[in-house]
Amino acid sequence: MTDELHDALARSAGRLTPSAPPLAEILRAGGARRTRRRALRAAAAGCALAAAVVAGVTVPWPGHSQSRTYALPAAPPAPAVVSRSLGQGVLDGHSWSESLVYYPQAPADSPFSGSDGRRGVVCMATTVDGKKTSPYGNCTGVSGPRDPAPSGMYGQQSLAAGAVLYTAQPEAEVVSATATFGNGAPVTVKVVTLPGTDFTAYVIPVAAGVKMHSLVEYDAQHQVIGHQTF
Repeated sequence: MTDELHDALARSAGRLTPSAPPLAEILRAGGARRTRRRALRAAAAGCALAAAVVAGVTVPWPGHSQSRTYALPAAPPAPAVVSRSLGQGVLDGHSWSESLVYYPQAPADSPFSGSDGRRGVVCMATTVDGKKTSPYGNCTGVSGPRDPAPSGMYGQQSLAAGAVLYTAQPEAEVVSATATFGNGAPVTVKVVTLPGTDFTAYVIPVAAGVKMHSLVEYDAQHQVIGHQTF
């Protein structure tokens, strides 16, 4: 290189002013990297906690030496059994009671458990002298609280010395029933409905030696819905 060229380059370099470094851009880039690292750590911590809740395991808390344990969520409670008393008293010296019971899930030891795809069961449960006449009573399998399957079911439970409990699960419109007897005063009873269901029932106690003559069922306007003669 000639001396003249070397001198020209030196003079040009002396006239150039170096530009300021882009500090703001550098700081922003560094902050963005720190933010991404924090987001990744938070996401990893969230995944670890989610795994702990699902699996019920112990995991270290991010950033701490102490571990924390997370338990599995509690299982949902079994559907509640609904029961209402239909009546109770003393008949020919024996105490009695009758109840209408709805099991949303049929008991595992009942004959209706899992039958015909019907998960629930409705029972007329009778107790005489403090003892159940059967584990669950006279039952009907149902698919839910609005199943009309039990409607129109009638029966009787014999007590000692000839006394009888006449039971009925009438049609939905029936709100009361009156029984007449050949050798006794008429008896009128109200229909009981299980809350949250369409299941209804009533019971009429009949002493030994008394013969039922007729049974008449009425709706809310006291119009006759059904009539039976015995």
